[in-house]
Amino acid sequence: MKSGKTGLIIAAAFIGPGTVTTASMAGANLGYALVWALLFSIFATYILQEMASRLGLVTGRGLSEAIVGISQNNYIKWFFIILVCAAIGIGNAAYEGGNLTGAALGLANVMPGGITIWALSLGAISFCLLISNRYQLVEKVLITLVALMSGVFITIMLIAGIDSPTLANGLKQVGLSNTSLLLAIIGTTIVPYNLFLHAGLSAKQATEENLSETDLAAQLPSHKKQLFSSIGLGGIVTFAIMSCAANAFYLTDTILSPGNIASQLEPILGDYANLFFALGLFSAGLTSAITAPLAAGYAICGLFGWEVKLDSKEFKIVCTTILICGVLVAISGFKPLAVIVLAQASNALLLPISVLFLLYVMNQKSIMRNHTNTAFSNVIAGIVLLVIIILGAYKLLGLF
Repeated sequence: MKSGKTGLIIAAAFIGPGTVTTASMAGANLGYALVWALLFSIFATYILQEMASRLGLVTGRGLSEAIVGISQNNYIKWFFIILVCAAIGIGNAAYEGGNLTGAALGLANVMPGGITIWALSLGAISFCLLISNRYQLVEKVLITLVALMSGVFITIMLIAGIDSPTLANGLKQVGLSNTSLLLAIIGTTIVPYNLFLHAGLSAKQATEENLSETDLAAQLPSHKKQLFSSIGLGGIVTFAIMSCAANAFYLTDTILSPGNIASQLEPILGDYANLFFALGLFSAGLTSAITAPLAAGYAICGLFGWEVKLDSKEFKIVCTTILICGVLVAISGFKPLAVIVLAQASNALLLPISVLFLLYVMNQKSIMRNHTNTAFSNVIAGIVLLVIIILGAYKLLGLF
C-alpha cells in the first residue's frame, strides 16, 4: 500500500457523519467562531498521525504491539491492555453508532424507509466488505467515497461562496462559548482510533515492502508531504461544511434541525439539495463505518498478539463486534444528531489516553532506533495533549 493511499484512508476515517453534523451545527450556531478549533485540530491531527505512521514504517509493528512491549511486568502490561481495550472499545462503539446513524439519516431523507432499516442495511454492506478478505477492494471503496464526498462539499462551498467579514470576525474569536461543540470539532477530527489504524496500515506497508534503513530515510520526507496533503483535504472539506451552514443558518437567523439540515444547499441546488446532502452524508458514513471496525481490529488484535490481518478469524471477530455495537446504537431510537455529536465528544475525552501512549513509545530509542521524536515534535505534541486535557476537564467539571 502506498503512503498516499494510507493518508487518504485516514482522511476518510475522520470525515464521517460526525464531521458533517458537527461542522454544520458549529456553522449554524456560531458562524465561524470555531474555525480556530478546526485549524488547531487539523494541525494536531497531522502531528499525531505522522508519529503513528512513522512508528509503523520504522518498526513494522502497530501502536498496540508497541504499547504491550513497554513493560515486561505482567501487571503493568495487563493494565495497559485493559486501558486501551476500554478506550478503543467504548470510543469505537460510540463512533460506529454515529457513523451508521449519519449515513442512515442521509438515505432516509431521500429514499423510502426509516433510519433503522437503513442502519441495518449499511451495517450489512460494511460487514460484507470487512469479511471479503479483499483488502484492495475495501481500499478502493474507501478512496472512491473520499473523492465523492470531498467533491460534494467543496463544490457547494465554491458555489455558495464565503462571507468574508463573518469569517474575519470568527478568526478573531478564541472562546469557549460552546464547550460541547468545541470538543465535538476536536473529537471528530483528531480521532483516537485513527492512531492505531494508521500505525497498523503503515506497519503493513513496511512488511510488504521490506523497508531498509536507507529506504526509510528516502521515504519519510515524501511520506510527510503526502500525509499533509491528505489531512489538509479533510480540513478543507470540514471548513466547506461549516461555511455552507454559516451562510444558510447563522447569517439568516434560522434554527438548524434534522429536518432542515440539507436546506443550507437549497439556494444553490433547489430541489436537489436533499439528494446532494444525502449523498455526502452517505459517503462520509460508509467510509467511517468501515474504518472504525478496521481500527479496532488493528488495536485489539495487536494487544493480544493475534494475527493482524483482515482475513484472520480474530480480526474478523473484533471488527464484527464493533460493527454490531454500532448498529445497536444506531437503531436504539436516540435522536440522530445527539448520537452523532455525543460520539465525537466521547472521542475527545478518550483521546488523551491514546496520545500519552503514542508519545511515550515515540521517545523510546529501543523501539524507534534513529527515528525517535525531535524536541520540537515533543513540544508540539505536548501542547496538543495539554489543550485536549484542559478542554476535557473543563467540560467534565462543568466549568462553563
